[in-house]
Amino acid sequence: MPRTRVVILGAVRTPIGAIGGGLTPLLAEDLATLAIRSVLERTGLDPAEVRYTCMGNVMQDPRSPNVARNAAELAGIPHTSPATTFHENCASGGAAIHSIARRILLGEIDLGVAGGVESMSNVPRYLFTGRTRGQLYGDMTLVDGLFGALTDAHVEGGELMGLLTERLVERHGLTREEQDEIAWRSHHNALQAWEKGWFDGYVVPVEVPRKRKDPVVVDRDEGPRPVTREELAAARPYFKRDGGTITTLNASTMNDAAAALVLASQEAAERLGLRPLATLRAFWNMGVERAYMGEGAFKVIPPLLERAGITLADVDLFELNEAFAAVLAAAFHSLPGLPEDRTNLWGSGISLGHPVGCTGARQVVDMVHQLRRAGGRLGVTSRCVGGGIGSGEVLEAAP
Repeated sequence: MPRTRVVILGAVRTPIGAIGGGLTPLLAEDLATLAIRSVLERTGLDPAEVRYTCMGNVMQDPRSPNVARNAAELAGIPHTSPATTFHENCASGGAAIHSIARRILLGEIDLGVAGGVESMSNVPRYLFTGRTRGQLYGDMTLVDGLFGALTDAHVEGGELMGLLTERLVERHGLTREEQDEIAWRSHHNALQAWEKGWFDGYVVPVEVPRKRKDPVVVDRDEGPRPVTREELAAARPYFKRDGGTITTLNASTMNDAAAALVLASQEAAERLGLRPLATLRAFWNMGVERAYMGEGAFKVIPPLLERAGITLADVDLFELNEAFAAVLAAAFHSLPGLPEDRTNLWGSGISLGHPVGCTGARQVVDMVHQLRRAGGRLGVTSRCVGGGIGSGEVLEAAP
């Protein structure tokens, strides 16, 4: 089977909307279509060149089954090009990238689109009873799909991810102060990145239609704000009220967004006359204890670096998704040499947001442009995953 380099020819994302915020009127299918169409346009690529599309999406909407297929066709990719939607919890967008990369490495395709999408504002409530003959009388209860997606039903009969992460705090001896400091840095780094124009050029403005009014344009992430250390210190523990350390301010938010990338073989890039932005140097997944799922974000890094043939010191920039500040704090405790001054410099889940099915792809998109903006060579993106998985990538900026 042929072996080749997997290169990234285009990388865009939408702004990240707050739950109930500016992007609420748009379903996941709408956001994914916009991201795919935009990455093809900005890459200057004929949609007919796309051999396969993969999108991550966690809270899948029955109004748009296999959102990858629907969004690809709506974006102009021919119906002859198949598509697959991936549900791997917080790693779903990463799983989509890994799948397209594998198809390229196996010689099945030479070019594909990968990405992720989530509209947490539009997650349905479900009625799980009612299709059996025995439900003739009595009340029926709607179940919140969003609450369910953020709960691990297999730990102690069901624990929210934030409560699981309090276990991580205890195991790694993390303090409230170090978590709050990470949250403060996240917001201020993200605000600085926006103020300096570092997101310009690849974060795609979104027109949101309104009845009998002009559309509203959302062109900036809705999460980052100038939070103060005093605000952070005053916030009460949310998940573990007695003795807990995780608050609504040092945890990620719930969001709406989409991201998309064009991946290709080196040979396809040369055939099309397109200059790569970066190379996907390595990618990796691993399992961890589900009760300590946050460890996945940093335990995946050593084997990931080994696959890329590099060391921690070789990496110019890191982004470990801030599902919770505790995850990043535990990473600093567990990975001697992980540099604070090269980690999450444009913010992450606490400030930018965590639209779960999109996050893995969003991280890779941002890292591609962060490396180019900073003149760095190697970047690492990683994330923890509900259920106990670590997922990540090594990117190398194109010369």
